[in-house]
Amino acid sequence: MVDDVGERLKRMRVQRGMSLSELARRSGVGKGTVSELENGLRSARLETLFALSTALEAPLGDLLPAPGASGAAPLHGEAVTAILMDRWSADALLLEAYRARVDTTTQHSVGHAAGVSETITVIQGRVRVGCLDALVELSAGQSHHYAGDRPHRFEALLGPAEVLLLMQYPAPATTPDP
Repeated sequence: MVDDVGERLKRMRVQRGMSLSELARRSGVGKGTVSELENGLRSARLETLFALSTALEAPLGDLLPAPGASGAAPLHGEAVTAILMDRWSADALLLEAYRARVDTTTQHSVGHAAGVSETITVIQGRVRVGCLDALVELSAGQSHHYAGDRPHRFEALLGPAEVLLLMQYPAPATTPDP
């Protein structure tokens, strides 16, 4: 997966006419780290991939192998381990569904691109999630929708929890043909 992510990252950066230095500046990820990722010399944590995809104005799934593809592996963050299950378009949204495990340490997430929202549904366990000024506690079967473009956090309570995370991205604007 390391090489696939790196190849996708470099392709997206070049397509946008962005230098390594500019991507590093916009994402807050070191230039050396971006270079190592692009060249398959290191793997990235979930937080790093979110920072890079946000700087590239792209959904996280654009950096990942297709759901079910060989080489698809879970992404690891501070408290969240997630795997992309599916992606699809609906109306004016691009949707990505992730199955995730949330540990009892706290996962802080900076805001993603403008207009991104998230819905989390607890499969098993208990979690505290949401925007920093509106955290909620959820148990199995409960869901919460919040603005993913604002800082938010995840943490399991009383042991690890299994969740379904739905990322909702505004569909990219299309330019009409002349």
